Amino acid sequence: MLSRRSLLTTTAGAALASSLSPATLTAAPHRKIRVGALNVGEYSFWGIWADILSPQGTFGTPLLDMEITHCWDVNADRSRQFAKRYGCQPVATYDGMLGEVDAIAFGGLYEVPWQHQLARPYVDAGVPTYLSRPFSYRLRDIDELLELAAKRGTPLMASSCQEHLHHATQLKSQLSKCGTIKAVQGTCSSQEFPAHFHIQWFLPRALGYDVDQVGLITDDERKSTYLQETMLFQGTDSQPPYLAALQAASGSHHLYVQVIGEEGTQSISMDRSPNRREELYSYFAPQLVDMQRTFAGQPFQPLDIIRKKTQLFLAGSYSHLVRKGTMVPVDEVPLDWSPRHFKPGWIDEKLFKN
Repeated sequence: MLSRRSLLTTTAGAALASSLSPATLTAAPHRKIRVGALNVGEYSFWGIWADILSPQGTFGTPLLDMEITHCWDVNADRSRQFAKRYGCQPVATYDGMLGEVDAIAFGGLYEVPWQHQLARPYVDAGVPTYLSRPFSYRLRDIDELLELAAKRGTPLMASSCQEHLHHATQLKSQLSKCGTIKAVQGTCSSQEFPAHFHIQWFLPRALGYDVDQVGLITDDERKSTYLQETMLFQGTDSQPPYLAALQAASGSHHLYVQVIGEEGTQSISMDRSPNRREELYSYFAPQLVDMQRTFAGQPFQPLDIIRKKTQLFLAGSYSHLVRKGTMVPVDEVPLDWSPRHFKPGWIDEKLFKN
């Protein structure tokens, strides 16, 4: 019997060879990918993405082959405001964009505990889907969605914006100069964990996803004044296991990573630009480029990586909330365990029963 990891890898690999939704396959070559925006009203990336994609936005670039055509938010007034601002059509129900769009994307934080339910109709219909970070609040929920995506051949993407920056591939390309890695240290903003603690997904993008254990020490994972996350990388025959210590840097989006090895040290540093248009282009647009590739049938990452990234977040939360900051093997987080929600009453679950 195939393991869940094997199922996601093998099934998705076969299915994604022909993974475009019917709407995308039959689209005229000149028409842009029609994207439906979910959670546009509060704590959402959609204001930023729309500033890039929409002609009415701050950047308003025609460079990308996507356009926002429909939107939905749990707050209907905010959905209408977004639609008026960026020239798209609001819909009354979360599944009201079926048959109208070629792809959908979630932009916020508050919807994540219910994201698997909100996305299900689209994933089931083969509509390419982007999931917002931290992707899921229960392993069982993300597993069900990933298995459905593999079964239907639906392109699925789940990422944090810093994963798409060139700094990750640049650091990865320089690792051989370090020789045997002894330790890794990094800093990143962490006003709220995990929403802005992008480094927890940036680092595996550069170093690999063989993280065995995670520990999190903080005063409050939803609004920290201090935070340290530690990852234990498994290593290989030629590379012993090593630790990465990731520090919170409250109030700053500065990213810094240093890899210390026996033969040398490699580091990368990144600051956000104070120029809004420049920042939209350099910091946020790379994520949309990879989103567009996924919507066109070239997924950013395989489904098993999405699951591993979800495990990293949940293991850190489990360490803080249950194990008092001690290191937790990522495979020991119970399938049905959930951390505390940022906004527990964000949605009325009666919507799903109907």
